[in-house]
Amino acid sequence: MNELAVVDLTDPTFWSNPYPALAEARDRHPLARGIDGSLIALSFDAVESVLRDPRFLTTDLLAPRGITEGPIAEWWGQVMFSTNPPVHTRLRRLVSRAFTPRAVEGLRPRVVEITAELLDGFSGDTVDVVAEFAHELPIRVMGAMLGVPDGDHHRFATWTADLGLVFSSVHTPELLARLEGAIHGLNGYVAELIADRRAQPGDDLLTGLIAAEADGDVLSETELVAMVENLLFAGHDTTRSMLMIGVALLLSHPDQRAELTGDASLAGQAVDEILRYEAPVLGSGRDAAEPLDLFGVPVDAGETVTTMSLAANRDPAAFDDPDRFDITRPGGKLMSFGQGIHYCLGAALARLEGQVAFPMLLDRYPRIDLAEEPEWVPYASIRRFEKLMVAIR
Repeated sequence: MNELAVVDLTDPTFWSNPYPALAEARDRHPLARGIDGSLIALSFDAVESVLRDPRFLTTDLLAPRGITEGPIAEWWGQVMFSTNPPVHTRLRRLVSRAFTPRAVEGLRPRVVEITAELLDGFSGDTVDVVAEFAHELPIRVMGAMLGVPDGDHHRFATWTADLGLVFSSVHTPELLARLEGAIHGLNGYVAELIADRRAQPGDDLLTGLIAAEADGDVLSETELVAMVENLLFAGHDTTRSMLMIGVALLLSHPDQRAELTGDASLAGQAVDEILRYEAPVLGSGRDAAEPLDLFGVPVDAGETVTTMSLAANRDPAAFDDPDRFDITRPGGKLMSFGQGIHYCLGAALARLEGQVAFPMLLDRYPRIDLAEEPEWVPYASIRRFEKLMVAIR
């Protein structure tokens, strides 16, 4: 059995191009270790095994970073994807009906409308796609689902984007202060939104959640606030990353851009290839509920295994020529949305936003190009650029 390689997630250079280090480690064994000795699942089969095995439970991502109490820990404890059955089962059952394929597809006209508004708002020779498009589209779409008043999204968009930094590999005092500020602001806004909707119900997801609680569901007021925050946060930050990454990839691969420009029916495949080639989320953690063996490596009860989507999605055992960006690649299973009971609830909605946004952007601005090479934000497990400057001619 080969000795496990060590992957250093605290090395800033890893974040600018993680793939060589991940490939070298994956070639040695399906698992690797972090510099702290923790296990990392790298191969497609290893990642899928961990995510689907009921003996693995969602890990507390904050305790290893020294956050065990206070507003950040309290917020994290209420977020749906941080819970395990039976709590997770009940919460997911309550909200999942709003994300059926039919319900999501019904949002397409509104997604098209919002996308057109944002694209028409581009002005000047250069535009920051992050600030003026990727940041705006998903928060407005999720706001439309929840019935958030028009124009109100600016009140919480920065908070939800900041909360994505909770998954950073390194937490500084400045970051912790930023996170606490975001939680405080979001808690106040969502409580106000719920109170308004109780007084004036509407035909939206938030009204449905409130009605379910009033009809005898065990959602407490705290859980209701947390659920709305969960949807705003999860529906914004990861999709925001997917959009900015997708634009950067299409503009830096002229042949693939031309394929999509010439055939808009490739939009679905293009979105999946973007998600595969540069997964917006690094991965997730799972704790072993009992001692077990994972690809020949003993895992103790309570030990954490981190799944690495980036490595799984570039595994040559699962994908032909995985380091090639090809939007005509046949569709297949990805690890970008996870697997198992925690499979991303909003996967269909994120795909819809990408399927609408990318062709419309290229059609509206056929001569758009990168104005400068974007830089990855180091340590951000929800992968992102601070800015993505494009030239419009």
